[in-house]
Amino acid sequence: MQPIVFNKAGKFLLKQYVNGVPTMEKSLSRMGIVQQITPNISINGTPIEDGNSLWDATNLDTGIEATIAVQLGYMPTELYAFIMGDESKVLATADFPVIDEEIIVPETSTYVVTLKHTPNADGVQVVDIHNTAFKAGTTTPAKGEYILAEDKLTFHEDDAGKALFVTYYYSASNVTNFGLPKNPVRPAYQLVITGEAQGEDETLYEVATTVDKCKVLGNINPPQQGGTPTPVTITFTVLKPRGTNKAVDYMAVLIEAPTEEEEEEAEEPTEPEP
Repeated sequence: MQPIVFNKAGKFLLKQYVNGVPTMEKSLSRMGIVQQITPNISINGTPIEDGNSLWDATNLDTGIEATIAVQLGYMPTELYAFIMGDESKVLATADFPVIDEEIIVPETSTYVVTLKHTPNADGVQVVDIHNTAFKAGTTTPAKGEYILAEDKLTFHEDDAGKALFVTYYYSASNVTNFGLPKNPVRPAYQLVITGEAQGEDETLYEVATTVDKCKVLGNINPPQQGGTPTPVTITFTVLKPRGTNKAVDYMAVLIEAPTEEEEEEAEEPTEPEP
C-alpha cells in the first residue's frame, strides 16, 4: 500500500466491556466536535551491560506503553458521564436551584413581582444589592419584607424601584441528570476510530482503527461552564488485548470513484410521486 496521509480527524465509537466482551448495547458514538486524534506508542527497554565493551550487549524490550489522545472542541455531557462510570438519565421531576434571579420591584401599586418559576416549600431568599436580607412578612409586608404566594412576591411601597436578588428551588420536569459517582466503577472500552486518508497519487481511502481494550486515564474535566469553549483532550490508555487480538488494528479500504452509470443516475431528476 502506498504511503497515506490522514486528512481528517475522524470520528470514534466507544463500546463498553460487559462480562469481558465489548457490546454495542453499551456504546456511545455522538462525541460532538472532534478536532484531532493522536496515537502514541512507546517501547520501554532495559540495557544489559557488557563488561568487556563500551557498548551494551543487548537491550531487552520490557514493556509497551500506548495511548490515544482525542482532542474535542468541548466536553459533551453524555461522554463525560460515560467515561466516569455514570449514566445520563432523565428524571421525571427534581428540585432545581435558581440562584440570584434579578428582579425590580415595580414603582407603582401593587408592588408585585412574578418569578420565573414557583418556589417549592422551602421558600425563597431575597437580598438587595448590599446583600441585606429581606424577611418574610405575614399578611401585609412592611419595608424590608415580602409576601410569597405561589410564584408572586409582594413588597412594601417603600421598596419600590429596588433591584433585588431571589434564590430558591423549584420542581422541574424532565431533568437530565449525570455526575461523578461517590465510588465510580469505570469500565474498559473497545475504541473504534474511523476517518479518511489520502495517498501520494491523490487516491482516497476510508480508514479504521480498532483498539481492542483501553481505559480513560489522566485528567477528565467536566463540561466547561461559561466563556468561550476551550478544547479538551481525553487520553485513552491501551490495555493488554484479549487472546490473540492485536492491541491496535488498522484497516484501510479504497474509496472507489463512481462509475459513469452511477453519475448519470445521480444527475437524472426524480419524478414526483402522484
